Amino acid sequence: MERLSANTIGAGFACPIGMFWPETLRMSAPFSSIAHASDVGLFRDHNEDALRVNEDAGLLVVADGMGGHEAGEVASGIVAETVEDEVVGNGLSLADAVFRANEAVLHAVREGRGASGMGTTCVACRLHGHHLEVVWVGDSRAYLFRGGILRPLTRDHSYVQTLVDAGLIEASEMASHPERHVLAQCVGSDSLQQADIDVYTVEIEPGDRVLLCSDGLTGEVDDAQIAELLASHGADASAVKALVNEALVAGGRDNVTVVAATIA
Repeated sequence: MERLSANTIGAGFACPIGMFWPETLRMSAPFSSIAHASDVGLFRDHNEDALRVNEDAGLLVVADGMGGHEAGEVASGIVAETVEDEVVGNGLSLADAVFRANEAVLHAVREGRGASGMGTTCVACRLHGHHLEVVWVGDSRAYLFRGGILRPLTRDHSYVQTLVDAGLIEASEMASHPERHVLAQCVGSDSLQQADIDVYTVEIEPGDRVLLCSDGLTGEVDDAQIAELLASHGADASAVKALVNEALVAGGRDNVTVVAATIA
């Protein structure tokens, strides 16, 4: 992951980042199931992704770090932890929690943790009754899967997305563009403003499935393939395993993290 120039699981469980580990949590509400996995991929020597799942709060977080060894994973870990702490512990909104996480990354750099220039994407969602709130910075994504149809809930903060928006390239060219990994915005930037944190709310129904992922998935597997795999794997744990495996088969050039949850 590059910036356009200018593990942990909720409830105290540690996620062994760097290895494949699908886990399913069953509960009465607000999700009927949650599954997650993170894999280092086939070419990286360490995993800079982080995730957080807090089923009681209806909160899911995925962060994809950048900045090299002992930097990207520091940034993503700080952001995933801070978002959960600020939302669950201090009652902040998701957007405010992400902005606070940005400050936490900058503070860590000043203290000598990680490395100067480290940063991360972040996509997080939280259930509020019959609505799902989604916030994001960067190109990690959220999707809603309903009735066999996959609906993107986020829009990448990336250089290639700006090219598509300007009509300079087609959306179909994004996946193969040589600068597809260059971000227009990230968490850990002193230029990040509150307005740069996008927020989207969607009404949800029982049986809907929510998917959060790093670009290690979407860089290798297109939306049509993701929808097909979700449709053919009704259980979240099975779907997550299939999605990660497909990313590895397709090339596995990046860390890949996937969280899938079904609405109760």
